[in-house]
Amino acid sequence: MRIIVTGGAGFFGSVLAEYLADHGHETIAIDRLPGESPKYKSIQVDITDGAKLMEQLGSLGEIDGIVHCAAMLAHDKENLDRLWASNVDGTKNILECARQFKIKRVVFISTNCVFSTGFDKPVDESVPVNPIEKYGESKLAGEKLFAEYNDISSLILRSPTIMAAGRLGLLSILFDFVIEGRKLYLVGDGNNRYSFIYAVDLANACLLALQSNHTGIYHIGSDDVPTMKEMYRDLMIYAGKKPRLWCIPEGPSVLAMKVLNKLNLSPLGPYHYRMLAANFVFDNSKLKRDLNWAPTLTNTQILCDAYKYYQDNYEAINNAHGVSAHKSKAKAGILNLLRILS
Repeated sequence: MRIIVTGGAGFFGSVLAEYLADHGHETIAIDRLPGESPKYKSIQVDITDGAKLMEQLGSLGEIDGIVHCAAMLAHDKENLDRLWASNVDGTKNILECARQFKIKRVVFISTNCVFSTGFDKPVDESVPVNPIEKYGESKLAGEKLFAEYNDISSLILRSPTIMAAGRLGLLSILFDFVIEGRKLYLVGDGNNRYSFIYAVDLANACLLALQSNHTGIYHIGSDDVPTMKEMYRDLMIYAGKKPRLWCIPEGPSVLAMKVLNKLNLSPLGPYHYRMLAANFVFDNSKLKRDLNWAPTLTNTQILCDAYKYYQDNYEAINNAHGVSAHKSKAKAGILNLLRILS
Protein backbone atom coordinates (compact mmCIF):
# COMPACT_ATOMS: atom_id res chain seq x y z
CA MET A 1 0.00 0.00 0.00
CA ARG A 2 0.91 3.69 -0.33
CA ILE A 3 0.16 5.26 3.05
CA ILE A 4 0.31 8.81 4.41
CA VAL A 5 1.13 9.31 8.09
CA THR A 6 0.27 12.74 9.47
CA GLY A 7 2.38 13.98 12.37
CA GLY A 8 5.23 11.93 10.96
CA ALA A 9 7.92 13.97 12.77
CA GLY A 10 6.27 13.35 16.13
CA PHE A 11 6.99 10.48 18.49
CA PHE A 12 4.28 8.04 17.47
CA GLY A 13 4.11 9.25 13.86
CA SER A 14 7.79 8.44 13.33
CA VAL A 15 7.40 5.01 15.00
CA LEU A 16 4.40 4.26 12.78
CA ALA A 17 6.04 5.47 9.55
CA GLU A 18 9.05 3.25 10.21
CA TYR A 19 6.82 0.29 11.14
CA LEU A 20 4.81 0.59 7.92
CA ALA A 21 7.96 0.95 5.82
CA ASP A 22 9.53 -2.09 7.52
CA HIS A 23 6.41 -4.08 6.61
CA GLY A 24 6.79 -3.31 2.92
CA HIS A 25 4.48 -0.34 2.49
CA GLU A 26 5.44 2.86 0.70
CA THR A 27 5.11 5.48 3.42
CA ILE A 28 4.89 9.26 3.18
CA ALA A 29 5.20 11.19 6.44
CA ILE A 30 3.82 14.72 6.59
CA ASP A 31 4.37 17.20 9.40
CA ARG A 32 4.76 20.93 9.98
CA LEU A 33 8.20 20.11 11.42
CA PRO A 34 10.98 18.76 9.18
CA GLY A 35 11.56 15.02 9.17
CA GLU A 36 14.10 12.74 7.57
CA SER A 37 14.44 8.98 7.22
CA PRO A 38 16.01 6.66 4.65
CA LYS A 39 12.99 4.37 4.99
CA TYR A 40 10.21 6.75 3.95
CA LYS A 41 9.52 10.07 2.27
CA SER A 42 8.93 13.16 4.41
CA ILE A 43 6.99 16.25 3.36
CA GLN A 44 6.94 19.43 5.45
CA VAL A 45 3.43 20.89 5.36
CA ASP A 46 1.04 22.26 7.99
CA ILE A 47 -2.31 20.44 7.93
CA THR A 48 -4.06 23.66 8.99
CA ASP A 49 -3.18 25.13 5.57
CA GLY A 50 -5.91 23.40 3.58
CA ALA A 51 -4.88 24.74 0.17
CA LYS A 52 -1.22 23.79 0.60
CA LEU A 53 -2.16 20.38 1.98
CA MET A 54 -4.47 19.73 -0.97
CA GLU A 55 -1.69 20.73 -3.38
CA GLN A 56 0.91 18.51 -1.72
CA LEU A 57 -1.31 15.44 -1.46
CA GLY A 58 -2.62 15.95 -4.97
CA SER A 59 0.93 15.73 -6.33
CA LEU A 60 1.50 12.28 -4.79
CA GLY A 61 -0.69 10.23 -7.09
CA GLU A 62 -2.80 7.34 -5.83
CA ILE A 63 -2.86 6.87 -2.05
CA ASP A 64 -4.39 3.81 -0.41
CA GLY A 65 -4.73 5.09 3.13
CA ILE A 66 -4.03 7.79 5.71
CA VAL A 67 -3.24 7.36 9.39
CA HIS A 68 -4.01 10.70 11.00
CA CYS A 69 -1.80 11.09 14.08
CA ALA A 70 -1.01 14.82 13.97
CA ALA A 71 -2.21 16.75 17.01
CA MET A 72 -1.24 19.56 19.34
CA LEU A 73 -1.03 18.67 23.04
CA ALA A 74 -2.65 20.50 25.94
CA HIS A 75 0.58 20.77 27.95
CA ASP A 76 2.32 22.39 24.96
CA LYS A 77 1.29 25.77 26.42
CA GLU A 78 3.31 27.86 23.99
CA ASN A 79 1.02 26.61 21.19
CA LEU A 80 -2.37 26.44 22.93
CA ASP A 81 -3.76 29.03 20.51
CA ARG A 82 -3.04 26.62 17.65
CA LEU A 83 -4.46 23.50 19.34
CA TRP A 84 -8.03 23.76 18.06
CA ALA A 85 -6.91 24.74 14.55
CA SER A 86 -4.54 21.78 14.38
CA ASN A 87 -6.72 19.12 15.98
CA VAL A 88 -10.08 20.09 14.47
CA ASP A 89 -9.55 22.27 11.38
CA GLY A 90 -6.53 20.16 10.41
CA THR A 91 -8.59 16.98 10.73
CA LYS A 92 -11.29 18.47 8.51
CA ASN A 93 -8.62 19.32 5.91
CA ILE A 94 -7.37 15.72 5.98
CA LEU A 95 -10.90 14.42 5.43
CA GLU A 96 -11.46 16.88 2.57
CA CYS A 97 -8.30 15.58 0.91
CA ALA A 98 -9.39 11.97 1.45
CA ARG A 99 -12.72 12.76 -0.20
CA GLN A 100 -11.18 14.76 -3.05
CA PHE A 101 -8.58 12.13 -3.95
CA LYS A 102 -10.82 9.12 -3.22
CA ILE A 103 -8.43 7.69 -0.63
CA LYS A 104 -9.80 4.30 0.31
CA ARG A 105 -9.18 4.23 4.06
CA VAL A 106 -8.49 6.68 6.93
CA VAL A 107 -7.46 5.69 10.45
CA PHE A 108 -7.70 8.36 13.16
CA ILE A 109 -5.72 8.27 16.41
CA SER A 110 -7.99 9.64 19.13
CA THR A 111 -7.46 9.57 22.88
CA ASN A 112 -8.70 8.44 26.27
CA CYS A 113 -8.85 12.17 27.13
CA VAL A 114 -12.38 12.17 25.69
CA PHE A 115 -13.21 10.79 29.16
CA SER A 116 -12.61 12.71 32.37
CA THR A 117 -13.42 10.35 35.24
CA GLY A 118 -12.27 6.98 36.47
CA PHE A 119 -14.28 3.76 36.13
CA ASP A 120 -14.44 0.68 38.33
CA LYS A 121 -14.45 -1.65 35.32
CA PRO A 122 -12.70 -1.62 31.90
CA VAL A 123 -14.05 1.10 29.63
CA ASP A 124 -15.64 -0.15 26.42
CA GLU A 125 -16.88 1.80 23.40
CA SER A 126 -20.42 2.15 24.77
CA VAL A 127 -19.39 4.35 27.72
CA PRO A 128 -20.48 8.01 27.21
CA VAL A 129 -17.65 10.50 26.67
CA ASN A 130 -17.14 13.71 28.66
CA PRO A 131 -13.84 15.56 28.03
CA ILE A 132 -12.67 18.03 30.67
CA GLU A 133 -9.98 20.07 28.87
CA LYS A 134 -9.19 21.52 25.47
CA TYR A 135 -7.18 18.62 24.09
CA GLY A 136 -9.90 16.04 24.83
CA GLU A 137 -12.57 18.39 23.51
CA SER A 138 -10.63 18.89 20.27
CA LYS A 139 -10.12 15.16 19.72
CA LEU A 140 -13.82 14.50 20.34
CA ALA A 141 -14.63 17.21 17.78
CA GLY A 142 -12.32 15.36 15.39
CA GLU A 143 -14.21 12.11 16.01
CA LYS A 144 -17.48 13.86 15.21
CA LEU A 145 -16.04 15.09 11.90
CA PHE A 146 -15.47 11.48 10.87
CA ALA A 147 -19.16 10.79 11.49
CA GLU A 148 -20.00 13.68 9.13
CA TYR A 149 -17.70 12.30 6.41
CA ASN A 150 -19.47 8.94 6.38
CA ASP A 151 -18.68 8.43 2.69
CA ILE A 152 -15.06 7.77 3.74
CA SER A 153 -14.19 4.32 5.10
CA SER A 154 -12.63 5.10 8.48
CA LEU A 155 -11.73 3.60 11.83
CA ILE A 156 -11.01 5.53 15.05
CA LEU A 157 -8.55 4.17 17.61
CA ARG A 158 -8.93 5.71 21.06
CA SER A 159 -5.51 5.42 22.58
CA PRO A 160 -4.23 5.88 26.13
CA THR A 161 -0.69 7.17 26.80
CA ILE A 162 1.56 5.91 23.98
CA MET A 163 4.94 4.74 25.21
CA ALA A 164 8.17 3.18 23.98
CA ALA A 165 11.86 3.97 23.98
CA GLY A 166 12.15 7.64 22.99
CA ARG A 167 8.83 8.79 24.47
CA LEU A 168 9.44 11.83 26.67
CA GLY A 169 7.09 14.78 27.32
CA LEU A 170 5.70 14.57 30.86
CA LEU A 171 7.44 11.21 31.36
CA SER A 172 10.77 13.04 31.48
CA ILE A 173 9.68 14.63 34.79
CA LEU A 174 9.10 11.18 36.29
CA PHE A 175 12.39 9.91 34.89
CA ASP A 176 14.35 12.77 36.46
CA PHE A 177 12.97 11.71 39.87
CA VAL A 178 13.97 8.09 39.19
CA ILE A 179 17.43 8.74 37.80
CA GLU A 180 18.30 10.69 40.96
CA GLY A 181 16.71 8.13 43.28
CA ARG A 182 14.14 10.61 44.60
CA LYS A 183 10.82 9.77 46.22
CA LEU A 184 8.01 8.98 43.78
CA TYR A 185 4.67 10.46 44.77
CA LEU A 186 1.37 8.63 44.39
CA VAL A 187 -1.92 10.50 44.66
CA GLY A 188 -4.22 8.42 46.87
CA ASP A 189 -3.21 4.93 47.94
CA GLY A 190 -1.51 4.00 44.63
CA ASN A 191 -3.80 1.02 44.05
CA ASN A 192 -5.42 2.52 40.94
CA ARG A 193 -4.68 1.17 37.46
CA TYR A 194 -4.19 3.18 34.27
CA SER A 195 -3.86 1.93 30.69
CA PHE A 196 -0.78 2.56 28.52
CA ILE A 197 -0.10 1.25 25.03
CA TYR A 198 3.21 0.20 23.49
CA ALA A 199 3.84 2.33 20.39
CA VAL A 200 4.67 -0.70 18.24
CA ASP A 201 1.46 -2.44 19.35
CA LEU A 202 -0.49 0.67 18.32
CA ALA A 203 1.37 0.75 14.99
CA ASN A 204 0.37 -2.87 14.41
CA ALA A 205 -3.26 -1.96 15.15
CA CYS A 206 -3.05 0.89 12.62
CA LEU A 207 -1.81 -1.46 9.91
CA LEU A 208 -4.53 -4.01 10.70
CA ALA A 209 -7.09 -1.18 10.62
CA LEU A 210 -5.86 -0.06 7.19
CA GLN A 211 -6.25 -3.62 5.91
CA SER A 212 -9.69 -4.12 7.51
CA ASN A 213 -13.20 -3.21 6.38
CA HIS A 214 -14.37 -2.58 9.94
CA THR A 215 -15.43 0.97 10.77
CA GLY A 216 -16.28 2.95 13.90
CA ILE A 217 -14.58 3.48 17.27
CA TYR A 218 -12.22 1.02 18.93
CA HIS A 219 -10.44 1.16 22.28
CA ILE A 220 -6.84 -0.01 22.59
CA GLY A 221 -4.57 -0.60 25.58
CA SER A 222 -2.16 -3.03 27.19
CA ASP A 223 -3.26 -6.13 29.08
CA ASP A 224 -2.58 -7.10 32.71
CA VAL A 225 -2.44 -3.48 33.87
CA PRO A 226 -0.62 -3.24 37.25
CA THR A 227 -1.42 -0.77 40.02
CA MET A 228 0.49 2.51 39.91
CA LYS A 229 2.25 1.48 43.13
CA GLU A 230 3.40 -1.81 41.59
CA MET A 231 4.56 -0.12 38.40
CA TYR A 232 6.54 2.62 40.17
CA ARG A 233 8.13 0.07 42.50
CA ASP A 234 9.22 -2.13 39.60
CA LEU A 235 10.55 0.88 37.67
CA MET A 236 12.72 1.90 40.64
CA ILE A 237 14.04 -1.65 41.00
CA TYR A 238 14.76 -1.80 37.24
CA ALA A 239 16.67 1.49 37.54
CA GLY A 240 18.78 0.06 40.38
CA LYS A 241 17.23 2.39 42.96
CA LYS A 242 15.66 1.64 46.32
CA PRO A 243 11.88 2.08 45.88
CA ARG A 244 10.77 5.19 47.78
CA LEU A 245 7.06 5.58 47.26
CA TRP A 246 5.10 8.27 49.07
CA CYS A 247 1.28 8.26 49.05
CA ILE A 248 -0.30 11.69 49.46
CA PRO A 249 -3.99 12.44 50.15
CA GLU A 250 -6.02 12.94 47.01
CA GLY A 251 -8.11 15.97 48.08
CA PRO A 252 -5.30 18.35 49.12
CA SER A 253 -3.10 17.14 46.23
CA VAL A 254 -5.75 17.90 43.60
CA LEU A 255 -6.43 21.31 45.12
CA ALA A 256 -2.72 22.15 45.07
CA MET A 257 -2.37 20.99 41.45
CA LYS A 258 -5.36 23.10 40.40
CA VAL A 259 -3.86 26.24 41.96
CA LEU A 260 -0.36 25.60 40.58
CA ASN A 261 -1.70 24.98 37.08
CA LYS A 262 -3.76 28.18 37.19
CA LEU A 263 -0.59 30.06 38.15
CA ASN A 264 1.33 28.37 35.27
CA LEU A 265 3.69 26.80 37.80
CA SER A 266 2.92 23.17 36.93
CA PRO A 267 2.45 21.30 33.62
CA LEU A 268 -0.24 19.06 35.13
CA GLY A 269 -3.64 20.18 33.84
CA PRO A 270 -7.29 19.31 34.59
CA TYR A 271 -7.15 15.86 33.00
CA HIS A 272 -4.04 14.90 34.95
CA TYR A 273 -5.22 15.95 38.39
CA ARG A 274 -8.60 14.31 37.80
CA MET A 275 -7.06 11.01 36.73
CA LEU A 276 -3.90 10.60 38.85
CA ALA A 277 -5.76 8.62 41.53
CA ALA A 278 -8.43 7.14 39.24
CA ASN A 279 -8.86 3.71 37.69
CA PHE A 280 -8.89 3.87 33.91
CA VAL A 281 -8.34 0.73 31.88
CA PHE A 282 -9.55 0.40 28.30
CA ASP A 283 -11.50 -2.71 27.33
CA ASN A 284 -9.71 -3.80 24.14
CA SER A 285 -11.82 -6.92 23.48
CA LYS A 286 -13.64 -5.45 20.45
CA LEU A 287 -10.32 -4.66 18.76
CA LYS A 288 -9.00 -8.13 19.55
CA ARG A 289 -12.13 -9.75 18.13
CA ASP A 290 -12.58 -7.70 14.94
CA LEU A 291 -8.95 -7.09 13.92
CA ASN A 292 -7.29 -10.13 15.51
CA TRP A 293 -4.98 -7.77 17.39
CA ALA A 294 -3.16 -8.40 20.68
CA PRO A 295 -0.70 -6.33 22.76
CA THR A 296 2.83 -7.63 23.28
CA LEU A 297 4.18 -5.56 26.19
CA THR A 298 2.78 -4.61 29.60
CA ASN A 299 2.76 -1.13 31.17
CA THR A 300 5.80 -1.93 33.30
CA GLN A 301 7.85 -3.29 30.38
CA ILE A 302 7.04 -0.24 28.26
CA LEU A 303 7.88 2.21 31.04
CA CYS A 304 11.20 0.51 31.77
CA ASP A 305 12.16 0.61 28.07
CA ALA A 306 11.35 4.33 27.93
CA TYR A 307 13.39 4.96 31.08
CA LYS A 308 16.42 3.09 29.72
CA TYR A 309 16.34 5.22 26.56
CA TYR A 310 16.18 8.36 28.68
CA GLN A 311 19.10 7.22 30.81
CA ASP A 312 21.22 6.16 27.81
CA ASN A 313 20.54 9.40 25.90
CA TYR A 314 20.35 11.82 28.82
CA GLU A 315 22.80 14.44 27.55
CA ALA A 316 21.43 14.54 23.98
CA ILE A 317 17.85 14.79 25.26
CA ASN A 318 18.69 17.70 27.55
CA ASN A 319 20.36 19.56 24.67
CA ALA A 320 17.66 18.88 22.05
CA HIS A 321 15.78 21.75 20.40
CA GLY A 322 13.06 22.07 17.77
CA VAL A 323 11.54 18.60 18.21
CA SER A 324 7.92 17.59 18.88
CA ALA A 325 6.41 17.69 22.39
CA HIS A 326 6.58 13.92 22.96
CA LYS A 327 10.21 13.79 21.77
CA SER A 328 11.37 16.58 24.12
CA LYS A 329 11.38 17.18 27.86
CA ALA A 330 8.34 18.84 29.37
CA LYS A 331 8.90 21.92 31.51
CA ALA A 332 8.58 20.69 35.08
CA GLY A 333 7.95 24.07 36.69
CA ILE A 334 7.53 23.85 40.45
CA LEU A 335 7.86 20.05 40.24
CA ASN A 336 11.61 20.64 39.97
CA LEU A 337 11.53 22.07 43.50
CA LEU A 338 9.59 19.04 44.70
CA ARG A 339 12.24 16.80 43.11
CA ILE A 340 15.09 18.66 44.83
CA LEU A 341 13.32 18.42 48.19
CA SER A 342 12.67 14.67 47.75
